[in-house]
Amino acid sequence: MYKKIISAALIIALVFFGGYFTAKQLVPDTSETSTGPRYATKPVERGDIKQGVNITGQLNGNWGGSITAPKPEGITDSNGMSVSVTYTIEEVFVEPNQMIKKGDNLVRLSASNLGDILEGLTEGIQKKQKDIEDVNKTIEKKLDDLGDKINQDITSISQVNPYDGIVITAPIKGRLSEFTVDEGDKVEDSHIATIVDDSKIKITFKVNTYEYSNLKVGQKVLLQYRRVLENGGTQTAFDGLYSGTIKKLNPNAVPGDNGMTYVHNGEIEADNPGLVQPGMVTTIYTESGGVPVTGLTYIGKVASYVNEKKVYSTLYSDSDDTTIIATEVPVSANEFVEKGQILVRIAGNDVTKQIQQDIESIMSEYEKIDNLNEEIEGIYKKIDKVSELAAKMMVTAPSDGMVSYVNYRVGDTLVASETSDPWSLQLMDMYNTNEMYIYTTVSDLDVLYISQDAPVTVTVDALPGEQFEGSVMSLNQYTDRDGKTVYNVQIRVIGREGLRPGMNTNCFVDSGEAFDTLLVPIEAVFEENGIQKVEVLNAEGQPEIVEIGAGLMNDRYVEVLSGLEEGQLVVTGSTKDLMPSESVPENDSFLPSTKQ
Repeated sequence: MYKKIISAALIIALVFFGGYFTAKQLVPDTSETSTGPRYATKPVERGDIKQGVNITGQLNGNWGGSITAPKPEGITDSNGMSVSVTYTIEEVFVEPNQMIKKGDNLVRLSASNLGDILEGLTEGIQKKQKDIEDVNKTIEKKLDDLGDKINQDITSISQVNPYDGIVITAPIKGRLSEFTVDEGDKVEDSHIATIVDDSKIKITFKVNTYEYSNLKVGQKVLLQYRRVLENGGTQTAFDGLYSGTIKKLNPNAVPGDNGMTYVHNGEIEADNPGLVQPGMVTTIYTESGGVPVTGLTYIGKVASYVNEKKVYSTLYSDSDDTTIIATEVPVSANEFVEKGQILVRIAGNDVTKQIQQDIESIMSEYEKIDNLNEEIEGIYKKIDKVSELAAKMMVTAPSDGMVSYVNYRVGDTLVASETSDPWSLQLMDMYNTNEMYIYTTVSDLDVLYISQDAPVTVTVDALPGEQFEGSVMSLNQYTDRDGKTVYNVQIRVIGREGLRPGMNTNCFVDSGEAFDTLLVPIEAVFEENGIQKVEVLNAEGQPEIVEIGAGLMNDRYVEVLSGLEEGQLVVTGSTKDLMPSESVPENDSFLPSTKQ
């Protein structure tokens, strides 16, 4: 019973002393009670201010594109048909999420059919070179034909003027016979004239089999020319004997005119002593030292002159629709002409037209060669492209970044052509870590301090002490299902080594800064009816409300654009704002304290 009484007494005592102590703390001594409120103040000072928003977010990789097997672009076979290249994956040097640097080896390919493609292209070049040879032969033939037509040796069409017409010249020196073309006449026959060099004659002869054994080619003989009379007899045409040479002697005997004996035919050439003409006959003698020895059984016959040429025109008026005119005839029949001397010049519209057609035909052949050479040049370019493709079998990183995933394994194959969809050639994808992004949201208060392209300072939890530059790339808003407005911010970060997608970041979005400007503590500023105001102490130490123009603001200071001067004291607090147990110390600091 006594224990219960003692316990109750102790509890009552504790409650009494606790209440007394609390009251003592809440009610200050009269010595500390001021006759009026006291104020905490701060002077208006000049300084620098920086305004911004702190936000957090996660790094996201910037898609750096697909790394693909090379396309065989610009490569076709010799017929212009598209080709396909079959690649085999020989080696893969990277794995997903692996960091890579520009130029690093990623995949090694092989293409077994590149050799077949090169072989086909080489065969194409050889075929077109053979085509050029054939066209050149055609050009030579057409140049020869044109040269024959205009009676001129030509090696190029630049030597031919269609308006010059055709100039027919003497192919040899000699006498002009069978010449019937007159100046101004139509040329109606291809045969223009015959030119005879009558300085040498050709004599045909025959010998008996027993005479044949005493004769040979190159042997000298003597000739006595005779003229055939109308009654069939002969008489001596010239006094004396003239030398000749056996040029031909057939070793094969043939039946003679009487059919009873066999003879050998031969041919003799001799200088014309003057007026020997075809149709005359001659007695033939073997000789020794220029003296006749034995006369042959058969007489010889002057068959022709050794050098005799017929002259033709390749153009003549073979119908009433064509007019080929002899515009110039500087020689006459039976006149002696020199080799190369002009006999006839043929001209006119029809002549010009035909020569021009021949020139155009030759030009078309030259165009064929030009086209073939262009095709060959094109094939060589394709061969160069095949060589370039062969050099791309080692696929390397186009830039610094990180591999996102790999599509193929060693031993896999893929087929590429110029028309292949790039996705079908995709070896792997990569992130470009030179530029990364942060996608985050901000409050409706913070969004007021964020603007497009605003600079951003980024720090990464995983890389303490390092800062990265960035900027606000986009700012937009939308309303979610609950009707709440959400503000999205996308920040671009300039990457460098060490940054990886997925890292947590802290971002300071710089919304402005000012230097050497008037500043007041943020706790001194309040707002009434949308107007920024502060309290300043007047000369009597009483507060007065002053309107100010506020500029930049952060969590400590507000920039004053108007309304205050440097050195003025602004009220940051007063004893009216304190609990009864709090006071403002003599140092004028607005930090509550109690007398312990």
